Amino acid sequence: MLAVAVALAAGAAQAQAVHGDPRSPVTARVLGTAVHTQDAEEVRSVVLDRLTDRYAAEKGITVTQAEKDAYARNARAALAADRAGYERRRDALRRKLAAPGLGEAERTTLTAELDSANRTIADLTPPATPSAEDQAARQQIAEAFIRQWKINQALYRQYGGRIIFQQGGPEPLDAYRRFLVEREARGDFAILSPAVETAFWRYYLTDSIHSFYRPGSAEEAKAFASPPWASNPERTKP
Repeated sequence: MLAVAVALAAGAAQAQAVHGDPRSPVTARVLGTAVHTQDAEEVRSVVLDRLTDRYAAEKGITVTQAEKDAYARNARAALAADRAGYERRRDALRRKLAAPGLGEAERTTLTAELDSANRTIADLTPPATPSAEDQAARQQIAEAFIRQWKINQALYRQYGGRIIFQQGGPEPLDAYRRFLVEREARGDFAILSPAVETAFWRYYLTDSIHSFYRPGSAEEAKAFASPPWASNPERTKP
């Protein structure tokens, strides 16, 4: 019996997933994964990935092809709007450069601005026939964005709290903190290094490093009201 118990324990140890260099100390554990890194941001990323994967499964969060197609249409429209703005800027610069009586300094400045506008237009112009690799990459980006937004929406609806501005869209900061506290309490993850633990929670406990939606504002109310890929976003023209 002892031999069987030892064998089972050894098999369980071998089955445990490992993140990072196993030669370094374990600083966290999350849903059967041992995390070997002193980088608190990396620990936070691994913990969130594992926990939100399970949360998405619990909530039945999925991404349909129709949603990815809508995201792609939205992205194309936004790109076209940006490109049109720079084309208007380019045309205005060309008219200024064609005007008589320009000084050398002004001509140099306008020429530099025109070159910059032309480069941006080229960057914003998609290929006539995207490659299969490009199309696959865009599908992956669409799926990742939509899935993350749905997770954020579900967390916000469940836990509430304040929302912060992020490059990838609104993030329900307090909801994430409450979610993590709850999941830690039930044993889904544990931070084993005091230094890493302090740095891990800093993101959720330090207001000064974030920009918040004004509580009660229309912007806050709209943040997770409807999918942003369902309609064209407003664009700021250059």
